[in-house]
Amino acid sequence: RKFSWDFFMIRSLSRALDILTIFNKRDSASAAEIATELKIPRSSVYRILETLVDKDFIYQHKSDRRFRLSQKIRTLSDGYTEEDHMANISRSFLEGFTRKHNWPATLATLSGLSIVVRENTDLQSPLAVEEFTIGYRMPILDTASGYCILAHMAIDRRRIILETLSKTAPGDIGKTASSTRFKKEMEGIKEVGFAVRDRTRRHDDQTAISVPIMIAEDDVRGALTVRYSKSAYPLDKAIGMFLPSLKKAAKGIGDRIEKHIKRQKKLWDKNFQV
Repeated sequence: RKFSWDFFMIRSLSRALDILTIFNKRDSASAAEIATELKIPRSSVYRILETLVDKDFIYQHKSDRRFRLSQKIRTLSDGYTEEDHMANISRSFLEGFTRKHNWPATLATLSGLSIVVRENTDLQSPLAVEEFTIGYRMPILDTASGYCILAHMAIDRRRIILETLSKTAPGDIGKTASSTRFKKEMEGIKEVGFAVRDRTRRHDDQTAISVPIMIAEDDVRGALTVRYSKSAYPLDKAIGMFLPSLKKAAKGIGDRIEKHIKRQKKLWDKNFQV
């Protein structure tokens, strides 16, 4: 009997999630439409809809009697950030890159004055010398990702970050951020569309090549980076090998993010416009 009850609860939860997924793709739906799409009895649909209405996650509009998402549905994603969504989107692109090239690929975003690893393929890459955990933080000027993101962001935003660095960062970092040479380096990175940084490691010097994830001009959401052994290839050869794949993956992620933003805005406007 316990097994039967557990099975019933799991099935009901699964159907409820399927129903919420339908609402996330359209502005409204009727019970009949949901039953047809999910191929489940209409009586089951009504029971789940009544529960969702009772919990204030959806409501039935009086004019057309169709069901729509309520504002409370947004509380389900309060702990799910834009960075989490980007990491989820990026996973297949990063894995595809590593399957093709073997070297580890990383998605990183800016957080304050730090670069944060959001997703990577360090565990999947047979050539990864280091393994960075998700959430690992690095100073923005220590990484190719940091240089890449800074170079592609809006000038006003970059100026604020660099001014803050020049005041708060110790010694050479602060001087670098405020130097004319650094500003010219930013212009050069934006012109070519990628950043390169070398890192001296204990066992093997590493080179990182990073490209931006853009959804509009000056709207950079993060960076995709490959790390490889500096002794493995001359830089020109590495750029020729890796850059097309990095750019293709970054564009794919950017396009997915942009579509998600437009879809969420459309749903919001339809459901909550005054």
